[in-house]
Amino acid sequence: MLFYSLMGIDPPYRSSNHHLELANRLMIPPRGAQGRLGCLAISISTGFFTCTTETIEFIKERFIFVRETAYNAYRRSSYVLARSFISIPALIVLSLSFCLITFWAIGLSGGFSGFLFYFLAACGTFWAGVK
Repeated sequence: MLFYSLMGIDPPYRSSNHHLELANRLMIPPRGAQGRLGCLAISISTGFFTCTTETIEFIKERFIFVRETAYNAYRRSSYVLARSFISIPALIVLSLSFCLITFWAIGLSGGFSGFLFYFLAACGTFWAGVK
């Protein structure tokens, strides 16, 4: 139901062909398709570059991490928890700016609850990408 409210359409009731009905309702003109493809390209590149910076940083810290866990200086869970606390504020800022730019530009609707769902999904996606 939340998906339908985000897309700004009524959910299909009493229909066995949900996917066909949804496809008919989401028919978009060529100009709208071009805009959505542009948004998809921006989304993919944003996620890619976010993950790339974290990967380079982890490679730099890898030898220190291996050495200190080998000598039981700290546990792996402590390292993951510390890295999470450091990266969460940056991910929140990145996700918020990304969602503010793209939510209304692609034509999603749903009010504040739709935006919050979109923001949390973007946050989770970026966080999964850097871990």
